[in-house]
Amino acid sequence: MDLGIKNRVALVTGGSGPGVGSHTCRALAADGARVAVTYRTNEAAARELVDEIERDGGQALAFAYDLADPAGMDRCVDTVADTWGTVDILVANAMSGPAPMSETPFGEVPRAAIQRRIRTDLEATLFTVQRVIPLMAAQNWGRIVLISSLGCERGWAGDAPFEIAAGASKSALLGVARSLGVEFGRRGVLTNVVTPGGIMTEQLEALLTPERLSILQARICSGRFSTPDEVARTVAFLASAANGNICGENVHVDGGS
Repeated sequence: MDLGIKNRVALVTGGSGPGVGSHTCRALAADGARVAVTYRTNEAAARELVDEIERDGGQALAFAYDLADPAGMDRCVDTVADTWGTVDILVANAMSGPAPMSETPFGEVPRAAIQRRIRTDLEATLFTVQRVIPLMAAQNWGRIVLISSLGCERGWAGDAPFEIAAGASKSALLGVARSLGVEFGRRGVLTNVVTPGGIMTEQLEALLTPERLSILQARICSGRFSTPDEVARTVAFLASAANGNICGENVHVDGGS
């Protein structure tokens, strides 16, 4: 399928990681988009991905982007727009990692830690959306895909304890998508959420015993975790012209978990 995004400019936050971000960069570049691959600390990984995309005939550049640095995020968006003229597509994939208190009972989590999580995972995403959406509205075309988490949506109790603040941040993205749809959908800017379930990566496979993996996958209708590429292809469709009128939706890629 031709996604209709040749020469569109795509900004993918958290794009240099080995999971959904990098696979999304590859998927968008393969269909002709010019891709801004962002990184926080691992510039080498981002540049390696850029080289790979260029070897395959695509267009990409690496840009620094840190959720904890609002001014730096603004510079990233502005530099991408200055380089390629605009930002047509935003895939907001970046999130802060689990904090050391992730298994601390919620009643004992410091308020500063809760504030930090909300600021880095929710406020920072909103700030980036706020920066790109005038560019999209001005040309009456844009696509925004916000990456959530099935674990944060349903809770991690019993399997992988996680901060409640992380669940609050990620669950809020659907409200963001629907509100943006109301305000900007008529301007051709479609915003959606993609919520992956378990994603099979080399790291996860190494972490889980075969028995544990079997138990977890038995809970999934399809009988297996998704691959990063399967999630990325869903993101790429929603971020493309092939998505003609899907807006304000939460699309699960979880095999029917």
